[in-house]
Formats: sequence, C-alpha cells, structure tokens
Amino acid sequence: MAELRWALVGAGTAGRARARALLESPRDDLVAIWRGRYADDIGAPVVASFEAAIAAAEAVVISSPTEHHAAQVRAALQAGRHVVVDFPLARSRAEASSLFDLARAKGKVLHVEHIELLEAAGRTLCGQTRPELLSSVHVQFERSGPDDAGAPALALSNVARLHRLCALAGPVASIDELDMLPGQLKARLTTTAGVPATLQFAQGAYFQRLTRIEATAANGRWEQRNGRLSRDGRDVSLLGTRSLFASDQRVATARILDGGDSYVTEARILHVLEVMERLGAGRVGPLSP
Repeated sequence: MAELRWALVGAGTAGRARARALLESPRDDLVAIWRGRYADDIGAPVVASFEAAIAAAEAVVISSPTEHHAAQVRAALQAGRHVVVDFPLARSRAEASSLFDLARAKGKVLHVEHIELLEAAGRTLCGQTRPELLSSVHVQFERSGPDDAGAPALALSNVARLHRLCALAGPVASIDELDMLPGQLKARLTTTAGVPATLQFAQGAYFQRLTRIEATAANGRWEQRNGRLSRDGRDVSLLGTRSLFASDQRVATARILDGGDSYVTEARILHVLEVMERLGAGRVGPLSP
C-alpha cells in the first residue's frame, strides 16, 4: 500500500517522467495533477488549481517553469507540505537559502532534483578519480536555443553543469576570467582543491545538444561526450544505468518517510547558485569560504 500522497504541479516533459516514477513506486501515490500539456494523458486526477493540488496531497512535486519554482515551493511549504522541485530551486542563493530555512521551520523536507548527477557516465567518472588527482578540467555544454542569450540566462541554464564540475573537481574557490558574448559564456575557474577548470556554455538555433567533460588526472585523460566515457581514448564500462527520475524519487521518498540523506547537500546547492549568480553578473574574484 502506498505510504505518501503526491500532487504534481507541471505536467510537461520532466513532469511526465516524474509522474511515471510516482506511478511505478509502491511507496507513492499520485493523487492530483495541475496544469501541463500531458496532464490529461497521465492517468491521475487533474485538479482545477494549484491550491486544490496542495490540498489533496502530503507532498508536492514542482515541475513547472523555472521562474515559478521559488514562489510555488514557498506556498507549498507554507501549507505544510513536503516539496520536491526540479532544479534550480531559485534564481539566487539568498532566495534558495530562505526556502531551506522555511522548510526547517515547518519541519518538512525540501528536496531539489539534480538528476544529471545520477547519470551513468558522470557517476562513473566521479568514481574513477578525485579532486586531488586532477590537473585540469574542461566542461562544455551546447544546446539549441536563441543565439542572443546573455550571460545570466546561460549561467542559469547551466546549473546542472556547474554541479557536475563541483562533483568532479570540488567547490569553486575563484572565478579568474570571463568572456561573454551573445549566446556564449566562457570562464576560467580554480577549485578549492587547486584544480584549474574552464567552462564553455553556448547555444544557437542549429546547435545539437552536447555535454562534454575532459579531465586530466594522475590515472589518465578522461573524456565524457554525452552518455559515453573514455579513458586515454578507450571506452569505459559505465556504472549500472537506471531511470533517473525513478532514482531521484526513491531518494526523495526515503528522505520524507525514513529520514534518509540526499545525494547533493544543501551547502552544495547554495554554492552552485552563488557561482551561477557571479557568472551571470560577470563578476570575477574569490568566492566566500
């Protein structure tokens, strides 16, 4: 028998994947959906308002567009509900910190999804090296999108890649150099482990989606290109692949019902949002400890 009643806010592409994870989980029961182009196709009750969704459930998934995350998370917490939200939690470190504080005050779990940290190639790479073994890291991400996007939009849309950098090479100690053009953001950073890192984020109308991470380490030269990982030019077997949203949902439910831990800490979430803000604002220099 399901132990936790959920409402889903936002049944778009990510919301539909989340709904599937909830419907397949023996511990979870999806009892309400509000809005989204796939809302009528999922097979759970569709309600007429955000307030009705919250009223129907003990926990709420916020899978709406980024600009609504913070306000909807705050409303759900104020109503006494546990919350799972797609990343990013908010557009600033300060706002995100206030939401974590509110969750603690209400005695509720606020779980921020970061499924890119769960994908097989990245987990395998992080499992094969450590920050102290690295001599350099390069993170590149390209996608289709408006080619006139400014630095704030590019930084915000690459929160997941900033998490990947920190998971691999440690927190960012300083932003050393920035190069910003329409549709392109380049940066040179140093992590607290002393690892020099470069970032290259770009988007354009005809770009294909590309995630590329290069890491030079004591045990070889590693390259991830989308879902493939190689060391010194040879493909590497990956850790077992699993449904990313199902994996995230298991963690979220265990946090609520069993007091389990997340796979990404609150401190790391806030740190990455600070890096994102500084990149978007064009600010170089050291980050606060």
